[in-house]
Amino acid sequence: MPSSRIRPLENPVTFTLDGEELEAERGEPLAAALIAAGKTTIARSPKFHRPRGPACMRGACDGCLARVDDAPNVMTCLVPAEEGSAVVTQNRLGPRDTDLLRMTDWFFPEGMNHHELFAGVPGIQTIMQGFARRVAGLGKLPLEAAAPRPAARRSADVVVVGAGPAGMAVAVRLARASRAVEVLDDQLTPGGGVTALAREDAAAFEPIRAAFSAGVASGAIRLRSRTTAGAVYGRDLLVAGEEGAEIVEARALVLACGAHDGALAFEGNDMPNVMSARAAGWLLSRGVLVGARIAVVVTGGGGPFGESFARAARQRAEVTVLHGEPLSIRGSSRVKGVRVRTATSEREVDADAVLVDAARSPAFELCQQAGAALVHEPRGFVVKADDGRIADGIWATGEVCGLPFDPHALEAHAALVATQIAS
Repeated sequence: MPSSRIRPLENPVTFTLDGEELEAERGEPLAAALIAAGKTTIARSPKFHRPRGPACMRGACDGCLARVDDAPNVMTCLVPAEEGSAVVTQNRLGPRDTDLLRMTDWFFPEGMNHHELFAGVPGIQTIMQGFARRVAGLGKLPLEAAAPRPAARRSADVVVVGAGPAGMAVAVRLARASRAVEVLDDQLTPGGGVTALAREDAAAFEPIRAAFSAGVASGAIRLRSRTTAGAVYGRDLLVAGEEGAEIVEARALVLACGAHDGALAFEGNDMPNVMSARAAGWLLSRGVLVGARIAVVVTGGGGPFGESFARAARQRAEVTVLHGEPLSIRGSSRVKGVRVRTATSEREVDADAVLVDAARSPAFELCQQAGAALVHEPRGFVVKADDGRIADGIWATGEVCGLPFDPHALEAHAALVATQIAS
């Protein structure tokens, strides 16, 4: 299989995929361990049962959904590997890599509206509706009901949502101003997009990361990983984590939610081993290489992750960087190549992995709930907040405000926001 590890495991654990024993680095996402083992087909599309694999590695797609320790529909990119973890693929009939229910896709190559299939035929339509409901879906309920988790309401001084470079920068400045700072992040480790850059490119962000790590180590900053900020209701923030749910009212709330990977419409864009360049860079930084022959497609507005990945991976794999628009993927169940329209022509290259570095769309959702004004651009909706303030007691900073992924720009805006909050 094309994916592989480029360095030995330091603290290995054993887990299973559909009963097959595999090894992982303790604490790494299960999805990363599966990709490292060449198990790139993890999920299936609900209707046509097309193969799916991880595309973003940050909980924003459905390509890594699986049943984990009897819990269905788990995003395996957000769950750490532990000794004895049991991963079971869902929504399939027969072997994981073939899935007999994919015959639906072959029988209806132009698509199918099952609501109208055999419509008006007495008896047959009812049978087809029942069959469609059974073969579609994303898994079965757990065997036992989960125990209720606690819920609470509390107050806080400063809450920062997002531990990427923008969130880290503003947290450091507020901690230095003697504010009690709490940072929420749904990933396993902080750093955001910085962790997807080659070492030489990530070095520009090192002052931000070092200061943040020192603040966490000293207790000046409280970091809560694997914690989701789910919604904003006025000044109330809904927070969900392993320990339960909370409604937090903060004196100051900073939304540094970053941006989603750019998603482009082209034939085969949902095939396993087609992923964002940011996801592949993140995997590479953790010792997992996504292929042996890798095509990186950088579109207008993309960067810096595609070029950064290429610089880091070229010593270990054959990497081709193409600037243009991806048109189609060659292959049916696995990637064999990609066709790209460049500025001068169309070009097709062989590849076992295709990485797309497209313009990222600001993750504006929480900001919009908080009352932020939005401006539509080709990349998506951008939060309009020149000074960072979007509502009384609520600020936004970073890529969600349209700032470039540049340490100097992010630091400057973080300083502006922190000055307002600290004054």
